[in-house]
Amino acid sequence: MRRFTMADGRQGLVVPRRGFLKGAAAFSAFGAPRLFGMDGGKPALTFGVISDTHITDKASTMVLERTLKYFRDCKVDAVMICGDISDYGLLSGLKYVAETWSKVFPRDRGADGRPVQKLFITGNHDYEGWWYGDMTAEMHALGYSEDEALIKLGMKKCWEETFQEAFAPIRRRMVNGYDFISAEWYGYDKTPGFDQTGAWFKAHGGEIDPSRPFFYFTHSPPSGTVIGSWEGKEERQVANTLAEHPNAVSLTGHLHWTLNDERSIWQGGFTAVSVPSLSCTGVQGGYENGGDSRNGKTTKAMPQVSARFHYEEPQGLVVSVYRDRMEMERLDFRKFVRTAPTWRVPLPMTEVNKPYTFKAHSAATPIPEFPEGAELALSTGNTETRGGKWAIMMIAEFPAATGVPNVRAYDYELRAVPTGGAKPMVKRFLSPAFHKLAEDEPARMRFWFNVLDLPQDMEYRIEVYPRNCFGACGRPIVSAPRRGKPGGSSAKGWPPPKNKKA
Repeated sequence: MRRFTMADGRQGLVVPRRGFLKGAAAFSAFGAPRLFGMDGGKPALTFGVISDTHITDKASTMVLERTLKYFRDCKVDAVMICGDISDYGLLSGLKYVAETWSKVFPRDRGADGRPVQKLFITGNHDYEGWWYGDMTAEMHALGYSEDEALIKLGMKKCWEETFQEAFAPIRRRMVNGYDFISAEWYGYDKTPGFDQTGAWFKAHGGEIDPSRPFFYFTHSPPSGTVIGSWEGKEERQVANTLAEHPNAVSLTGHLHWTLNDERSIWQGGFTAVSVPSLSCTGVQGGYENGGDSRNGKTTKAMPQVSARFHYEEPQGLVVSVYRDRMEMERLDFRKFVRTAPTWRVPLPMTEVNKPYTFKAHSAATPIPEFPEGAELALSTGNTETRGGKWAIMMIAEFPAATGVPNVRAYDYELRAVPTGGAKPMVKRFLSPAFHKLAEDEPARMRFWFNVLDLPQDMEYRIEVYPRNCFGACGRPIVSAPRRGKPGGSSAKGWPPPKNKKA
């Protein structure tokens, strides 16, 4: 996973929740996962999408196996993995995935004998994971060696022998008459991959049917699209190329971003979707409890939300294509439930038919609110920063923002606002369950920060706002007026009068 700067510079998100079906209930009520559209009718194409499986050893394939079985029961036509198949970039990782696939889809067929297409690609870990410092230590501890690194043995040779299919920097595959264009990783060793996208489309783009969507999948997201995308030379080339094809749908991984964030889908010159990780969720920076560190080190006193969930929050998509729309069902593979409402993309994708531009989507995204009568409790406590220094913390406690049915805040903004109009102090906090289901949300929030960050020598109020992913705030909870340290002659009776000479 690569560190990144937010594409839109904003923080926070909302997770709408509506009548989600638990896996067991779905099976008992309907006999199988949903096979038809929300208004009936069988799709022309259905495929499962996951990314960043980060397989280390055989035991780490358990979630992958359960997920593939779910896709099998959905009667998918294909399964896509958007890179970082192996964590260490070793041949053994690829073999574990191939064995798991063959167990669920023997001879590339579903339980009913229908063919199921593998749509797998490489990511940075598949080429480079064996020399990532902390991962190398873990790899050696498990008894694996960089001697079996795919890049050393030859990626093309290893891929073709393991998955029994041709390997090339850019590949075109057809599933039920729909085009799937895959682009492999392009990394530090300059192995040809997604950097070849522009040249390939220049040579072959005219062969793609413009009347129906096609699917371009690679590991790194195109520049200027979904949250977390960045301005890389190759990523910009991909974005510019796809912008010439309004029927393009880009599916990428790498970010480990939760599907709960509405900014994981973007529409502009084309449509882009950020596919979450099956292994662990990335944690956004810019928060007192945020950041994205595998070892959790930070100078903040508020504990970070862990960036490594060890397959506890796997997410992915089931995409169904109909004549007039695509349905992208956002799924949690821990409990096999929907994480949030299904994205419905109208077809054809025209300039006036794009509900997921950030402008349109932000206007349609609900704003969370606190429940009626919610109160803010403030206190202080002694603790240590993660750097081991003693500090006094301001602790803020309040109820979760559940005032709007089926809407919950992803983050909270706390402001210390001086009554005299001076610049407020602003702190932001992720919900501890930002990447999880609504049922995992704590009933009360408890956040803290250093008291010395508060306004000094002036009166202020504490205001707490629930926010959605596009930065829109609900109504705040507001404290009574408070005051910092006395600060010179502004405090009554201070300083004390000097003693007069006798």
